[in-house]
Amino acid sequence: MNQYDKIVESISKYPDREALRYFGKSVSYRRLGEMIEAAASGMYNMGVVSGDIVCVALPTTPESIAIVYALNKIGAVASAIDVRFTGRQVASIVNSLHSKMLFIMGFNIKEVASVANEMCVDCVVVMRGCEIFPRMASSWYAFGELFNGRRKTFNRVDKFIHWDELIDASDGNAPHYEWNTDTAQMIFQTSGTTGRTKSVMVTSENIAMLATNLEKEEILFEPDDSDTVLCLIPLFAFTGFVATVHLPLCRGMSVAIVPIWKSKDFVKIIARVKPQVVFSIPSNWDTIYNTSNRTYNLSFLKTVIIAGDVLKPDFERDINDFIHYCGGRCEIVKLYGMTETVGFIAATKSRSSFKYQLGFSGKVVDGIKVKIVDDEVCVLSPTRLLGYYDNKEATNQLLRMHEDGHIWLHTGDIGHFDSEGNLYVVGRKKRIIIRFDGTKIFPIEIEDIILRHPNVYACAVVGGVDRKHPQNSLPVAFCVVKGLKSKKRIVRYANKELPTFLRPQRIIFIDRMPLLGNGKVNLKRLEEKANE
Repeated sequence: MNQYDKIVESISKYPDREALRYFGKSVSYRRLGEMIEAAASGMYNMGVVSGDIVCVALPTTPESIAIVYALNKIGAVASAIDVRFTGRQVASIVNSLHSKMLFIMGFNIKEVASVANEMCVDCVVVMRGCEIFPRMASSWYAFGELFNGRRKTFNRVDKFIHWDELIDASDGNAPHYEWNTDTAQMIFQTSGTTGRTKSVMVTSENIAMLATNLEKEEILFEPDDSDTVLCLIPLFAFTGFVATVHLPLCRGMSVAIVPIWKSKDFVKIIARVKPQVVFSIPSNWDTIYNTSNRTYNLSFLKTVIIAGDVLKPDFERDINDFIHYCGGRCEIVKLYGMTETVGFIAATKSRSSFKYQLGFSGKVVDGIKVKIVDDEVCVLSPTRLLGYYDNKEATNQLLRMHEDGHIWLHTGDIGHFDSEGNLYVVGRKKRIIIRFDGTKIFPIEIEDIILRHPNVYACAVVGGVDRKHPQNSLPVAFCVVKGLKSKKRIVRYANKELPTFLRPQRIIFIDRMPLLGNGKVNLKRLEEKANE
């Protein structure tokens, strides 16, 4: 059963129950259903049909959720894109997927306008983020657009339309497409194990498997399905959509959406929303060391899930101690997986019958096999991803036939098992930098851009300690350049060409790269210099 069919079941069972909570606005299941049908009809009448790919570069909002289900209804594939990408990156993804339509936020109008004529899409639908509210809110937003220049930019590009125009095209009718279970229904962008953005094709079986495992492994949700799940993970993350949106809605739960927030307010948001279930990444909990956060009451928490990065044992102990100090009665649940594994493959559990241990990533879930090959974690799953869209070389590098006749997925993670069968994941085989917000940065992404500058002879990017978030790192770039006058130009160039989250916290100019005996760059030495 595909995503649309599942949400229709919930709408019919719980029409008057709260489905979404968004900036104080409550959206019932019935209202969400109306939004889905209107979006499906509007897109269909504007030419989106089964087999088309539509790119969705939006944060999590009621409308973006409705768009994903609406596309699923009419047989089109939703491709989620990071809202922080530059216009050039968005255009590259859109064109590589031959996308029919693109959704963006108003704050990205100028970025996308600069490359709009280079994109293959028929139209770009601009969202304001306040569509669910009364017309007056949108009017105030539109009034503000006059002063920041977005309205002028919007009018200059023929492909731009507002959400209202899409909904106006709806007549309430749209076909209900019957999907094959082995067909890609969604696409998520990932840097995977090589550092270059790729498009992961996900089927309905993949999504169903993640949802099933969350329940089967006794990880998620108490018997009371009317609980609230806090949705902080963005829509463009696979787990963010399935675990904090799709599965809760399939269970008739309420999803509290907080699309924009500051890391220092993490605990404050939990205390204000009072959810029973929280999904998070390790760095979200950096704020537990702030004395003011120990004044909050977290006794309402039933399940706290942490995924997305290796959790150091001492930090893990501190998080549990903090939750207990604030009245919570649960131990954190750890999930290990990646977009390519289509969900998690190992987990701890939230039930008291499970022996909680610090430091390990969990037990491998039923139905999935894991083995260690040359220190690398390899996975055999009954419903693996279809592969990377139009990238056979990367797919073959990820999915490899072994001597046992099975195709194993190579994660690129270093790990091992203990004598009791617990899986420990301790790091990455490939170079990778984990930001405080969980964003995975591959140095090659930054190096490729900086090396395009004609005055840069060599560039190497390493992770430097993030002083505000000691658990994590930020990129530091080392450059060998031509001429002293080039330095300021290169800094300006990097700031212009790289999205904010990829910009190095520092660019250090050196006379020559330190090399190893084999002629390769001595990255360890650069890391030491970055942290001096």
